[in-house]
Amino acid sequence: MSKPAADRASLQDALDEGIPESTYRRRWGILATLCLGLMTAMVANMSLNLALPDLTVEFSLTQLELTWVVEAFALVFASLLFIAAAIADRYGRKRTMLVGLVVFILASAYAPLFATTGGELIASRAFMGIGGALVMPTTLSIVNVVFPTKERPKAIAIWAAVAGVGMMIGSVLTGILLHFFDWHAAFYLGAVLGVIALFASWRIVPESVDEKATPVDWVGGAFITAALAGIVYTIMEVPSHGWSDPVTMIAATVGAASLIAFIWWENRVEHPMLDLKLFKNRRFSLSVVSVTLTFFAMIGAFFGMTQIFQLVMDYGALKTSLAMIPPMLPMMVVGPMVPRLVAAVGTRWTVVPGLVAVATGFLLMTTWPTVPSYWDFFIAMSIITLGMALVMTPATNMMMASVPRNRSGMGSAMNDTTRELGASLGIALLGSMIATQYTQNISSTAAQVPGEAGGVIEDSLAGALAVTDQMATAGGEAATAAAQIAQAAQAAFMDANQYAMMVSAVIAIATAVLMLFALPRGEKSLSAEPEDDEIREEVKTTA
Repeated sequence: MSKPAADRASLQDALDEGIPESTYRRRWGILATLCLGLMTAMVANMSLNLALPDLTVEFSLTQLELTWVVEAFALVFASLLFIAAAIADRYGRKRTMLVGLVVFILASAYAPLFATTGGELIASRAFMGIGGALVMPTTLSIVNVVFPTKERPKAIAIWAAVAGVGMMIGSVLTGILLHFFDWHAAFYLGAVLGVIALFASWRIVPESVDEKATPVDWVGGAFITAALAGIVYTIMEVPSHGWSDPVTMIAATVGAASLIAFIWWENRVEHPMLDLKLFKNRRFSLSVVSVTLTFFAMIGAFFGMTQIFQLVMDYGALKTSLAMIPPMLPMMVVGPMVPRLVAAVGTRWTVVPGLVAVATGFLLMTTWPTVPSYWDFFIAMSIITLGMALVMTPATNMMMASVPRNRSGMGSAMNDTTRELGASLGIALLGSMIATQYTQNISSTAAQVPGEAGGVIEDSLAGALAVTDQMATAGGEAATAAAQIAQAAQAAFMDANQYAMMVSAVIAIATAVLMLFALPRGEKSLSAEPEDDEIREEVKTTA
């Protein structure tokens, strides 16, 4: 078929699916704009990591508070994705995205302009999470309704690649800014990107809604929001405060009760926020599991990566950000090519090798010395990003293909929730593991330092190095002791971080085994409509 004939066929496909010709003609420009909005939200997840050492000193943050600066965004973000997506489907996806961008911009600007305490800093991050929750699911929802079925896997693959590298792009841009400015620039970056995305989306992105006008399940939204918030908060606090802490016990109870109530309600309401029958679809349920566990392992283990660069390897912010670029190339290059690979070898033999690659990268990280080289990082990280590209594109496409097109928000909310819930749980659990393990490893050394300085050393690696820097300026025996304490603190942190990496490797391997036996054999389609799966299941049952 000639190219003009192919173009006419694609246009006819779009028209048959109810996509206006004007929208179809500018679909790639729309995708680029949506990816900018997506990257704005993703940047907020990782851009702050390079500024964590400065924030620790500026706001006198403990290791746990440091974790909450990162976690506040992800916790609020993950908790609100379902209700935000449902609102977008019902009242307008573009409209919801624009409101989210405005909230995100204002919250990003508040921290550098007005925040004076750690609590205010964490609160600003929480409000950024509200804005991000209104933005991210709408981007994938719009992609799902702008592109015809045949082109949708490629568009979603590009979206998934941007979602994967967007966090690292944020780190790179932040590193460049921090080389010339202070931590304020990390927040201003998000605000500026948000402004650009706001005006571009307003001009280019078309409005779309659920043509069936499905009402918002407000009760279900309240239940799932409370459930996610309670569960993640509990996991976050248990390693530090234990189950005896009253607040932790209340959060755990609220989370568990709300989850039970959500399941009960969704099985009875006429228009559920999440149709639980979707989990009977193997493609949908396995994509949920693979995305959640993969992000749990990756984000949780990488929580301490920027601290290793800056506090162990002695990289500056700019060098750290530039060092992140080369290992991201496999995901950027391979991601858009994955749909063709799936068509050739099938979903199983794309996803399983991807998970094995992720596990291999983490296992390599457990072999690092106290002060690793850049090549140690580059090799391990490149293998992990390659594996992520092989996993995320099929998983995202399978999830979106499993939901009705008019309920795209349901699919995108589930996809984003699994990503963010996995990331939140990874940061909460593995981040707390790192903090607890570090404290245990350094406690004997910190006990030898009198006064408040010993407590600061025990709280965080950044605090320990700040104390040793002050001791080094005194010269003599204090300087000698400072060098020994700094080395002990770095070794304690690396041991703790490698423990988290081993946990991540085990999770990736377990997920690979699950996918090997559970993914349908011979499955090579990423764009099958929900009805196709239902027909196949009926045929299988009849046979």
